[in-house]
Amino acid sequence: MGKPIYYIEAEATIIKNRRPVSKMVWIVSTYDNPSDIMKHDMRTMSRLRDQLITKKAKNKTVLIESIKSIKQVGTTSNASNYLQKSVQEKRK
Repeated sequence: MGKPIYYIEAEATIIKNRRPVSKMVWIVSTYDNPSDIMKHDMRTMSRLRDQLITKKAKNKTVLIESIKSIKQVGTTSNASNYLQKSVQEKRK
């Protein structure tokens, strides 16, 4: 079985003109807490940076402050199990 995939609505904070600005964002990830998303999910953090920060910005930090809602939408595929099953079926 693969890892669960979550649809998350979270509050992200950026620094704009020396003041923190919070915005609601959506995230689709296999991680379910803010620190893991910020550490391990580079695709999501890159998308949030592109979405929230202008190109002229000096401080390009995006922080995920809190998770407002979380919903499991599926699971990742586990190709090794699929291949093992298909090989076993061919042998029968």
